[in-house]
Amino acid sequence: MDRRRFLLASVVGAASVGSGCYWQRYPKLARTHLGLLSDFATKLLRLAEDHVVVPAERWGEYTYPLDRAREFSRIVASRWPGRASIAAFDAAVAAYAELVADPTVLAREDAATRIERGRERLELRIAEARAALDAED
Repeated sequence: MDRRRFLLASVVGAASVGSGCYWQRYPKLARTHLGLLSDFATKLLRLAEDHVVVPAERWGEYTYPLDRAREFSRIVASRWPGRASIAAFDAAVAAYAELVADPTVLAREDAATRIERGRERLELRIAEARAALDAED
């Protein structure tokens, strides 16, 4: 988990750097956000497979990367409205949002199945976002 927190702190720190540098780093920062969403989705799946329930007061660990990704998207969309990679990034963020929308999901009997389906949708959207980023490089 320390690696994820470090990466998240790096993203936040990079976002606060001067705007010129920030815009030049957009593809790398977008990929970092996508990687974090994937990592957290995988962590949720592992918890579901192990029948571990996360208390509501700790659910913020899973929504924080969502909030940061949404903020990142808001900032870059104002700079590059209509960019295909941003739309694809937003689709990945929306897929992750669906995955973490219900903090009681891990308490469900079918938690692993539900989370795996959501993670698969997320991974598809992440692949599409990465492809869009690659096409713009």
